[in-house]
Amino acid sequence: MAHHHHEMHLRRPDGSGRGVKRHVSANVARIFPNDRISTDGAEHQHIWIDALEALDGGPDYADDVFVAIRITNGGIGQDIPFEVDTPVELQGLFIPASEADPGPDDPGLAVMHFVHAPEGFVRYQGVTYERG
Repeated sequence: MAHHHHEMHLRRPDGSGRGVKRHVSANVARIFPNDRISTDGAEHQHIWIDALEALDGGPDYADDVFVAIRITNGGIGQDIPFEVDTPVELQGLFIPASEADPGPDDPGLAVMHFVHAPEGFVRYQGVTYERG
């Protein structure tokens, strides 16, 4: 399991997360197996999603979105066994590509993060992940 360290600037100076809260269903477009990335003092699991459909009345989004799922230090506590081309439901903070910074596994996509309690969750194959 590779461990990398990177600061992704996904937080405001006061420590709160950047982005707009969104609740969507989507398709798992890409997974990065066996690779947890250390960001902001916690390990994260990365996936890409696409074909986002709004569950909150907001806009749909067809393109790839980079998702950083916090595992340790206040995250969901375990890796999610994602498979490509399967449905996933997420709630978290969405950052448009024009405002997001590229980073590991992310060439400059829109970003969804804070997909854990208290802001959000990931629901996958009947299991809801929100805190460890």
